[in-house]
Amino acid sequence: MSKQYWMIYGANGFTGELIARQAKALGMTPVLAGRSASKVESVADDLGLPSRCFSLDDPEATESALSDIIVVLHCAGPFSATSRPMVDACLKTGTHYLDITGEIPVLQSIHDRDQEAKTAGCMLMPGVGFDIVPTDCLAATLAQKMPDAKGLELAFCGEGGTSPGTVKTMIEMLSDGGRVRREGEIQEVPAAYRGCRKTYYKPVICIFK
Repeated sequence: MSKQYWMIYGANGFTGELIARQAKALGMTPVLAGRSASKVESVADDLGLPSRCFSLDDPEATESALSDIIVVLHCAGPFSATSRPMVDACLKTGTHYLDITGEIPVLQSIHDRDQEAKTAGCMLMPGVGFDIVPTDCLAATLAQKMPDAKGLELAFCGEGGTSPGTVKTMIEMLSDGGRVRREGEIQEVPAAYRGCRKTYYKPVICIFK
């Protein structure tokens, strides 16, 4: 079967529905999907978009649903539980994978499957939500345009509140402490470790709303 569609999985969730509505506004026609038929179909009917229902707990149904999908944007968290079965299906079907996670263990686990992705001929790119890939791209662009800069601090302010999925993930990761990137490596640090050392943050130079 030829691949000709793209999919938003978790399209009835807080962020998934926002993305679906923006995609529709831009003239796109994604397939909306999720595990709850009634909820997904409600959003799909409202937007006039096609829909599919399948659970990631069913590998065969997931692979079948992705058989004609070029790329899936995975929006159903917590990704610690949902990313692996979706990635497994993408590797089986050669479907490109995107997700909106900010969970570092998930980012690392998908990074570790790089060779599998190359063998399957598909791309695995987690973290395409605002707080990971886009901000990294912005930091890289600023570094190129200001090669003499000694440091860079970025900050952004969200005005739309916190989604239920994000709250669940935050609670789940409370005991994990923090992470920093030093010389290209992700390292574990205590939560709020900079404050514990009585150091001060430099002024924020970029604020995005």
